[in-house]
Amino acid sequence: DVGNTTIEIGIIEGCQITVSWRLRTDQGRLADEYGVQICELLWSHDILRSGFDGIVISSVVPAAGRELSIMCNRFFGYSPLMVSEELDLGIQLDVDRPEEIGADRLATAVGAYYTYGGSLIVVDFGTATTFDVISPHGSYIGGVIAPGIRITMDALFARAALLQPVDLTPPQSIIGTNTSECIKSGFYFGFRSQMEGILHQIKTELGRKYRADSGTQADIKVIATGGLANPIAEDSENVDIVDPDLLLKGLSIIYHRYQKSVASPPEILK
Repeated sequence: DVGNTTIEIGIIEGCQITVSWRLRTDQGRLADEYGVQICELLWSHDILRSGFDGIVISSVVPAAGRELSIMCNRFFGYSPLMVSEELDLGIQLDVDRPEEIGADRLATAVGAYYTYGGSLIVVDFGTATTFDVISPHGSYIGGVIAPGIRITMDALFARAALLQPVDLTPPQSIIGTNTSECIKSGFYFGFRSQMEGILHQIKTELGRKYRADSGTQADIKVIATGGLANPIAEDSENVDIVDPDLLLKGLSIIYHRYQKSVASPPEILK
């Protein structure tokens, strides 16, 4: 998965994620540079370059996605499957412009639906914080995109000369007694309140829709994922599950569906 900030690489054997790595996204890096680095990672885990059946990529960074595609052909002998709305994803895209949905959000939605079922909200804490909504019938019906945690923090420290960076860890109290604690409290409780407020409004809207459609309110499950999910979501009463591997699970399911190597999507790690 090629994101705006990091590239996540996972090795899937059968239905299991055996190992994964994160690299920094660099739009200036060339195919050979990616290839050398990835081969070194494989070598460090005694994984043979010749032992793969295929490669699947989701990318929201066109330049890096192109170089990685070239790398796959050059170093592994495979043209990768590139995730897009044109593939048979196993979920219906019930939105105005499916072509505008990021490949990462598609993969995450697929991973969530086939792992946890329908009636879901997926919160992904990445470069942007995204909320993706899956209906009880397996339709992707839209979501919310908000500024991400890290870029928000970086913007404050870049524009405020006297403020120093802090770690995003739960503070002891919302009332800070020094500048560092005040900043930490503002970030932690601010991002958490943003998440919980958006979740509340989505659930309220879905509740009205489900009651209108079926006369009952669906039980809506919330799944959190992404590199910064744990600090914000892990202790929240509004989040049911934190699943850091959701996107890789989705990529595996999409690959298996496309290759038709199994009769139905695999039972991915729960």
